[in-house]
Amino acid sequence: MNIEKWESAGPLAELYIELKALGLETNIAELEAFGFTVVPPEKVGPKAFLVEAREALERTLISLWGADALAPGRWDNINETHRFLLWEDPIYQKLSLNPAGLGLAQYLLGTDCTLSLCNAWVKGPGEMRTSIHGDYLDGSAEARLSFVNVNCNMHYVLSDYTKEDGALSMVPGSHRWRRQPTPPEIEYWADRAHPVEAAAGSIIVWGNHTWHGSYPKKTPGLRLTLQCEYVRRRFQPEEAYRETVTQEALDRNPIRFAGLVDAYNHYPFGKCDQDIERVLSAPSGTGPWHAGAGYRSLFDDEPANGRTTVRPDYDYNRHDGLYHAERRRMMLERVKALRKKSAPEEEK
Repeated sequence: MNIEKWESAGPLAELYIELKALGLETNIAELEAFGFTVVPPEKVGPKAFLVEAREALERTLISLWGADALAPGRWDNINETHRFLLWEDPIYQKLSLNPAGLGLAQYLLGTDCTLSLCNAWVKGPGEMRTSIHGDYLDGSAEARLSFVNVNCNMHYVLSDYTKEDGALSMVPGSHRWRRQPTPPEIEYWADRAHPVEAAAGSIIVWGNHTWHGSYPKKTPGLRLTLQCEYVRRRFQPEEAYRETVTQEALDRNPIRFAGLVDAYNHYPFGKCDQDIERVLSAPSGTGPWHAGAGYRSLFDDEPANGRTTVRPDYDYNRHDGLYHAERRRMMLERVKALRKKSAPEEEK
């Protein structure tokens, strides 16, 4: 079938065209059918990127734990996450924009999804494992009934994943159950879940409904993983990117990065409501609506260089009646323009 940029399909049509260009149609089908997928290294990036990412993580671990951070025995019986790494090295920011990983995340969550966290997992030999669970940001029963994914994980494996090497484990098809496992089910699936075996440089993607865990590492050395988690825009991210992003980071990265760190979101509101001028000036692909809601290509890697800006400091308790009135006027003009744009030709 010839896929076109159909208006009725919204940005999903443009996204699908690019995912097809990346050869990821089978991965989309696997996400739908089984709740997870593995993208092989050749569809993720060059081997040099894998080497650079592993070296960056090793530097990060040394900066956190000292010169012996990679010494044999240091991680025995340890399975540990290291949080808030996005600003530690530019390679982590590049990973968050990886076309295959971000593209599949956008397929699950929408093309305006934001970055929720950027972590590393380090596992050493021993009996440590991750118990079977689903990645729900909201633990209420009502949230778990949702038929859509609220968040999704993208794991970039820096070392070969096998069951003996302590690989992730998945319960295929569990994404259709829409609930967390019970304690007996956690025990039942611990050693029955499918080990996700993948070569270093692969990425593993799954949505929040899919039950998963990991196996103990029975081999020497470290299991190293970088993790990006993405979330639907209306949900709160797990790490504070909007509050800590610098203009230098925005300038260095492509425009879509400003959307990932949520630099143009109109929330939270203060007494003057939203900053409508900033919302209307948001470049395509950075905001939740208006100008910022358009599709931004996965292949756009041109540095923003001043086309995106950090969020201003606001006095949320200040009320400016003149600004409030001006905001209403600008909103009405924007609505009229959007209606005129979408109206049939004979009505214009």
